[in-house]
Amino acid sequence: MRILNVVNVRWYNATAWYAVSLSTALKCKGHHVAVCGLPGSPPVLKARSAGLDTFEAGINTSNPLKAIAAMGAMDRMMMSFQPEVVICNRGEFFWYFVWKRVTRQNFKLIRVRGDIRPPKGGFFNRLMHNKCTDAIICSGEFIKEKFRSILKTPESALNVLYGGVDTEVFKPSSFARIKIRDEFGYTDENFVVGIVGRFDPIKGHDVLIKAVAELYKQGRKNIRLLIAGFDAVSRTEEVERMIAESGLGDIVRITGFREDIANIYNAFDVCVVSSLGSEAICRVGMEAMACGVPLITSDTGVLPEISKNVYAKHDPIALGEFLREFDKTTRIYSLAEFADEFERIAQI
Repeated sequence: MRILNVVNVRWYNATAWYAVSLSTALKCKGHHVAVCGLPGSPPVLKARSAGLDTFEAGINTSNPLKAIAAMGAMDRMMMSFQPEVVICNRGEFFWYFVWKRVTRQNFKLIRVRGDIRPPKGGFFNRLMHNKCTDAIICSGEFIKEKFRSILKTPESALNVLYGGVDTEVFKPSSFARIKIRDEFGYTDENFVVGIVGRFDPIKGHDVLIKAVAELYKQGRKNIRLLIAGFDAVSRTEEVERMIAESGLGDIVRITGFREDIANIYNAFDVCVVSSLGSEAICRVGMEAMACGVPLITSDTGVLPEISKNVYAKHDPIALGEFLREFDKTTRIYSLAEFADEFERIAQI
C-alpha cells in the first residue's frame, strides 16, 4: 500500500516520534511510505535519515495566498504519489485531505490524535471527524473519551494505539548495566532510580529529587539517582541546585545528552516518569520497559494507562512509597505490534 503520513510538526516532539516510528514500522512490513512535513523541519529530516521518502510543503499557514500555494504543492504531491492511505497527525490542513477524500479521491483517511489538548468542538470539526474520516486513532483512552464527549464520535470510529519502540535497540543488556554503572560509580548493590528527559519544570524532576531525598534521610543508604537530561526550559545548574539543597550531592549523577540511551535505561532498577503535565504519548516509559526496567509514573495523561505504579503528581511522599515497593512487571510495546495494529484499524 502507498501510505502518506502527514507530520506537519515544527519540532521532533512526541507526535513526530510517533508518526515517524509508525512510518518506519510500516515500511518494514513492505508498504511504500512517504512522510510529508514542513520544509526543513526535524520530522522530515528524521524520516529522510530513516530511509523514508519525504515531501515538504508549508501547510501550517493562515495566510490565504500561502494557503493557496500550499494547496497547489499538495495537489502536485497527491498526483505524483497517489496515496491509498493518508494519515493526518495534526489539525492544520486536515480540512484539505477531508476535501480530497469527499471529492471521491480513492484513499482512506486516518486521523491520529496524540495531543493533550481536547479536540475543538463545532459543527465543521464534528463533520470532518465523524463523517469524512475512515478511522480515528488516539494515543490514549483519555483522548478517546474526549472525542466521545466533545465531538460525539461513535465508538466504532475510535481506536487507541499507544505506539511502539525498536526492540532490537531497546532490550535488556547485562553488559550495558555493568558498563554504565561503572561509568557513574554505582555498584550492583546500589538501587538506582532513573529519569530520562529534557530539563523542564513540567517533567517533575523536583518531585523525584524530594522523594529520593526523603528515602535517603530515612536510612535507604543504597539508593542512587541517575538523571539522564539536558538543558531545555531549565538549565543543568538549576537541577544541580535542587540536588544540593536536598543533600543528595554524593548519590546523584547527571548524564547530559546521550546517544546510548538504551544503555542508560539498562543501568536503572526502576524508571520514573514524574511529569506534571502533557504525556499524551510516553516514549520514555515504553523504551524503559522494553529494556526490562519497571516503571513508576505520575497520574498525568496516558501514564496511568501504561503503568502499574501510579502516584498523584506533585506528591513526593506517594512517589517515595512506590520507590519502596512497586510492581516489577513490564510490558513490551514493539514497532512490529504497532504496525500490525495500525493495519488492523486501517483495514489494509
